[in-house]
Amino acid sequence: MKRRPSFSLPVTVVVLVIVFIYFSTIFVFVDRWFGLMSSPGVMNAVVFTAVAVMCIFNYSAAIITDPGRVPSTYLPDIEDADNPIHEIKRKQGGDLRYCQKCSHYKPPRAHHCRVCKRCVLRMDHHCIWINNCVGHANYKIFFIFVVYAVTACIYSLVCMVLLIILNS
Repeated sequence: MKRRPSFSLPVTVVVLVIVFIYFSTIFVFVDRWFGLMSSPGVMNAVVFTAVAVMCIFNYSAAIITDPGRVPSTYLPDIEDADNPIHEIKRKQGGDLRYCQKCSHYKPPRAHHCRVCKRCVLRMDHHCIWINNCVGHANYKIFFIFVVYAVTACIYSLVCMVLLIILNS
């Protein structure tokens, strides 16, 4: 399920930071260190561009992928409530998990997001940087985005440090 993205200042800031890191790494660090017309420069530019493209792709997917809704027809299985093999999560008072705002029962690890105004399956958190919740359907995409972003930052940092050391 895809959702239509709306304007968000934090998302704009993240995109601008990614673009800044990309252009400064390619056209400042790699160009000054190897030169973009040499084979090591082209190889570094291609590798970093691939990492940056994957970062942008996963970032876009994390923004537009719906995190997973609790079906409105969800009802907990209460037939075998006394059976220890079939466990139903209950609150301290013994009541089944019920969302007062959505007016339906919630499965385990589902929580109501006050920003999105709905219950999300396996909700981790609402991330302002993707303007979306991180939940069941987009957790993997979000995690892969973070891995690519960290990889790109480390790559850029190594290029910058080596350029500073070699020019000193």
